[in-house]
Amino acid sequence: MKLPFPPIKMASKAPSTADQSGMTLLEIIFSVTLMLIMTMATSSVLRNGLDMRIELSQRSRVTHRLNLVLQKVSDDLQHAFIVPSQQVFIRKAEIKTIFRLKPWENSSELRLTTMNHVPHQSGMHESDQTFVMYRIEKDNRTNRPNLYRGETAVVPENLDQDIPMSILSRNIKAIKISPWNGEDWRDEWDSNRSDWRDELPRMVRVEVEAYAYDPPSPDDPIGENDPTIKMQTVVFIPRAVLTKEPKDAVKTPKYY
Repeated sequence: MKLPFPPIKMASKAPSTADQSGMTLLEIIFSVTLMLIMTMATSSVLRNGLDMRIELSQRSRVTHRLNLVLQKVSDDLQHAFIVPSQQVFIRKAEIKTIFRLKPWENSSELRLTTMNHVPHQSGMHESDQTFVMYRIEKDNRTNRPNLYRGETAVVPENLDQDIPMSILSRNIKAIKISPWNGEDWRDEWDSNRSDWRDELPRMVRVEVEAYAYDPPSPDDPIGENDPTIKMQTVVFIPRAVLTKEPKDAVKTPKYY
């Protein structure tokens, strides 16, 4: 049977030179450059995020350290007590109480009798009454300042002598304790002196300053101009209500 029209022959198309050429050198350079830019941008974001996490972790450790110091000092201050020497039924030799604050370099030294002692063993000759000391001391080798705390099992006979102390917190640049005397914040207090005889301050402001960064190595020194973090609190002493303030409260205390 004869077809009404001739069959159509499909001509095969030969691939052109443009289809076989691929990417040009300029396109390759542009692609590689773009990939490098994206890689650098991604690594920069990841590095910034990692640095921020390290920074927050370091600040969190320092803040936690300051909170522990403030908590410990506050506990001792809230349990501070004084036995008035006017109580005639107590012999003079049995009066072993003190609340003494004095400047110590750029910080404060605190000596107090407090009812915050916890006996470590049952049946020992101990009670809740104890003698506590706080002081900033520098390490002789690295010149790092650390906060030391000392505590006795019983109240000693001599409250002026130093007692064995251990590090409460490292890298603490300063601790400043300021008692309120009814009129303003002071930098000293002594319950054995005539001005504050047998008296406790109604409240005490505690400010702790720590270095913001710990050195990479324990043997590395800390510079005086290194950045620091400060935290402060005001502690009310319950047993101070039994004594009157040296000054009449004529104005509201300033918490600065």
